[in-house]
Amino acid sequence: MNPQIRPVLPADFAALTEVAYATGFFGRSAEVYFPAKVLFGELWVRPYLGPAGGCGLVLEEEGQILGYVLGAQDPIAYRWYFLRGLPRWLRQAAQGCYPGLGTSLRFLLRALRYPSKAAPEGLFPAHLHINLLGGVRGQGWGERLLRAHLTCLQQRGLPGVQLSTTEENRAALGLYHKLGFREYTRWTSLLWAPWLGRAVVHLVLVLPL
Repeated sequence: MNPQIRPVLPADFAALTEVAYATGFFGRSAEVYFPAKVLFGELWVRPYLGPAGGCGLVLEEEGQILGYVLGAQDPIAYRWYFLRGLPRWLRQAAQGCYPGLGTSLRFLLRALRYPSKAAPEGLFPAHLHINLLGGVRGQGWGERLLRAHLTCLQQRGLPGVQLSTTEENRAALGLYHKLGFREYTRWTSLLWAPWLGRAVVHLVLVLPL
């Protein structure tokens, strides 16, 4: 294999959604808890391709995207994406544009009941997500993507970056700590209990740049 790392493009949206969806349930397919794949992409991929995003990178081989690191650098623009999009998503939901929405609503309602936490945006305004397909994990590509992303953030003058993960993500936790991330907070949540049958420990990690 000879994958290449390149900057993300808006035209990558569909391919990025495929990778995000294939890995969106603790490294496995998000279909188990969120069958509305189209809406999944709108919520967890597209915001990073607009004004809120920056420094996004993809791992590509022969035109196929195998992984990515995406991030937001402007918390206000990130929130505005959702405020602006909500009326359109509600309208499209009423028109039946999101197959699988009924089951997916269970997760969205639970996410409201068991909200995530975050580090102070003044110190850590950027946040990121990194995902790799199974065939390229464990080969150092995640570290290369993440190092390149962090370098870009530093060059843009961002004071710090944060990310959310869980104790289930042991391999990634090792990488984050290797690159200097430290734990800001942790909490036990029942968010995933219907699908895992137990509570999960969530973490927010931070890195001053």
